[in-house]
Amino acid sequence: MENFPRQVQPVGFEQLGSRQAFLRAATPFDLLPAAEIEIVSANLTELSHPKNHTLFVQEETILSHVIIVQSGRLERVIEENGKPAVKEILGPRRIYGGISLLFNNGISTSTVRCAQNVTVYALDRENFLRLCVKHPEFARYFSRSMDEGRKRPSPAGAAEAAQVPEPVTDAFMWKPVGDIARGFPSCPADTSIREAAELISASGRSAIVVLDDQSRPAGLITDDDLRKKVIVAGRSPQDPVETIMSGPLIQISSQVPVFEAVLTMMRRRIKHLPVFAGERIQGVITERDLLLEGTQSPVFLVHEIQNARKTEQLKQAYAKLPEVVTRLLSSGLRAGHVNGIITAITDAVLARVMDMTLADMGSPPVDFAFLLFGSEGRKEQTLKTDQDNAIVYADVAEQDREAVNRYFPELGTRVCDQLHEIGQQHCEFNIMAKNPDWCQPLSVWKKYYRKWVISDDPDRILNAGIFFDFRLGHGSRELVDQLHSALFAELAEWPGLLRHMARNTLHYRPPLGFFGNFVLQEKGRGKGALDIKSAMRLVVDFGRIYAMQTQMTETNTVKRLRALYDQQRLDKEAFDDLVHAYEFLMHQRLRHQSRVMESGQGEVNNYLRPGDLTTIDQQALKEAFKQIRVAQAKLRVDFFLYLP
Repeated sequence: MENFPRQVQPVGFEQLGSRQAFLRAATPFDLLPAAEIEIVSANLTELSHPKNHTLFVQEETILSHVIIVQSGRLERVIEENGKPAVKEILGPRRIYGGISLLFNNGISTSTVRCAQNVTVYALDRENFLRLCVKHPEFARYFSRSMDEGRKRPSPAGAAEAAQVPEPVTDAFMWKPVGDIARGFPSCPADTSIREAAELISASGRSAIVVLDDQSRPAGLITDDDLRKKVIVAGRSPQDPVETIMSGPLIQISSQVPVFEAVLTMMRRRIKHLPVFAGERIQGVITERDLLLEGTQSPVFLVHEIQNARKTEQLKQAYAKLPEVVTRLLSSGLRAGHVNGIITAITDAVLARVMDMTLADMGSPPVDFAFLLFGSEGRKEQTLKTDQDNAIVYADVAEQDREAVNRYFPELGTRVCDQLHEIGQQHCEFNIMAKNPDWCQPLSVWKKYYRKWVISDDPDRILNAGIFFDFRLGHGSRELVDQLHSALFAELAEWPGLLRHMARNTLHYRPPLGFFGNFVLQEKGRGKGALDIKSAMRLVVDFGRIYAMQTQMTETNTVKRLRALYDQQRLDKEAFDDLVHAYEFLMHQRLRHQSRVMESGQGEVNNYLRPGDLTTIDQQALKEAFKQIRVAQAKLRVDFFLYLP
């Protein structure tokens, strides 16, 4: 049905003043500055409708305007399962249509009839969305009102209530790291290597802290440094310790929990971590301190991986990952930290496979980078993941191409096959370094990205989702930086891809009906369940689109959202709600996968059945899906995607 006549009405000065006074008293227009109200007033269309006239039909009418009631009354009815679920009277200064435009693909969420003769002001969709772009507080009004009058707990509150951890079985991981840090010997920077070695030996410890001329910690020397940098390198024992110390110090506060120290040591691949109380060093935590916790410690697992000499040993170590994850989840650890530990473990596996393979094949003929894509590229791996990787190598002269064309495909095949044997499955779509298409020189990769950015091929949206979240797994950082620079240069010239990506994201909805009911899978393996991975992908897409727009090299979704908040592209409330939603979904996904693996019944999957959740978890899940819908509305506004 046609919503409004397309008439243009001349507006006199006196009438403009009347409209401005009206808007200043109407929520949410009262949030706008005076200059903006003047512009809006000039763009309003005044329309009159008789009693009993139907303006909009629920889930049928496509809105091209929002309306503000000037006089008379409208009756708004929401039907659910064929029966009226919500009935409301909209009187003067009430607005209708904003929620439909922002959160329901422009389709009316209600049936609206005239309860009396009614006069309304109509503001066209384009100007309405312009206000939402320019004035976040104006747009936030509709986010807060999205329940159409029904009250629900806040997303953050619901998620926090739902994430009350199960009984903590791993209290050690929650201890302040200062509780286990032990004192270490120290010495001035000009102390001789011999004297420092004697101090280490006398203390019975494995390292010594080096102090600067103001007695502040400046570096660290370990017994491993003495072997490699002095004995093996033939350095004089009389040299000062500052010539061999590692610095500046990677450090951590004494108040943070042990699991953060674990993550830091795993990510940085260090065995000693100084612990500070303010500006004073309190002690040092060592790998050995954490290994004492037994074979379920993630640090022990990384240690086992790093010391493996055969693929079979790596397979045995990697098989312990589900047990480690289950223990971490039961301790109440946040999903983001569990993702980080999974990533550190899989990165350690890749590093060991690379070391063994390169030792067997010999040094590569030119610099190369082993790229990681997808969840691995974003450091968001779960217990159900496959390989997404590639190789990019430096361009060479014609006479050298035969050597590189022989070496790198073999390297890719060996690495991918070993990872598969260890337990990281081959990619179903063959996006792996063993596929010749994805084992190419830098110049070819640049052409790939240019094609994906400028092409009209629908597959480019799919490729953007897979190949634009990449990070270095092994090899040359410079090649990765060059690839990022090439991608951003193409996007600067052809930014239209981002709008296409945003539009594509809006084609999918989180599995929640507009009136709060779960939308379950109707067929396939997930019949009767929620596809939680697909819902999370919408947040991933949101973060990726803005990261590409701002030339951000960060790939992790939560860190991308944090950067957007720091850049003031997300306000505090939107940032908190979306991060809570994403982390809650990740927590539920990991917990579900862990339970499936523990039970041994069926293949690990991403299908969550609401009946398996508590009432609180179900409510929090609905709030998480709601926040995804709010994020989609921001995409619609920011990329001017007016139509469904």
